[in-house]
Amino acid sequence: MIASLARGLDRLLAGLRTLSSAGIWIGGGGLLVFSFAVVVEVLMRRFMNHSFAGLDELGGYMLAIVGAIAFTETLLHRGHIRIDVIHARVGRRLQSALDVLAMLGVIVFFGTMLFYAQHLLGRSIGLQSRSISSLSVILWVPQSIWFVGIALFVVTAITLLARAIVALLLGDRATAVALIGLRSAEEELAEEVELTANALGEEHRT
Repeated sequence: MIASLARGLDRLLAGLRTLSSAGIWIGGGGLLVFSFAVVVEVLMRRFMNHSFAGLDELGGYMLAIVGAIAFTETLLHRGHIRIDVIHARVGRRLQSALDVLAMLGVIVFFGTMLFYAQHLLGRSIGLQSRSISSLSVILWVPQSIWFVGIALFVVTAITLLARAIVALLLGDRATAVALIGLRSAEEELAEEVELTANALGEEHRT
């Protein structure tokens, strides 16, 4: 039964990884478009004495949305910073307990954020709130996307924690570490080497 639960959680994690990757690509494309708009505005200010109204406001929405989406991708790659002063000095069982405790802390923190984000979104929808800028943006529109990003993070964190606990119950500590454990210096070095090799390969091809 535990093994079947593990397979189900693996399928769920695969779907969440796909959603996160899609969100990252869409968010990255949005940032590129926004960057281009900023360049155009700077040139217009310089040569035409004109600018786009509300571009800074749209940038704030973009930053909040892309940040919320990036939380999940970073979590899936164990990229969030953790202080390992104690972690590195205890045995494997206690390390696993600390990993679970750390993930629980993340879930509680972002769960609280999600709770208040839901209240904010509900209030904006109920009052049909608009921004007080010249754009008069309907606030529930960007808030909805931001809320979905945070919700995706919370669901992903809960799934990772559940899958890691199942792995520990099955005696598969390596899988638990790969899901919620600290990245080792060797893993970080290997990633940097791979990124450098890819960059050099792209440079040679051009």
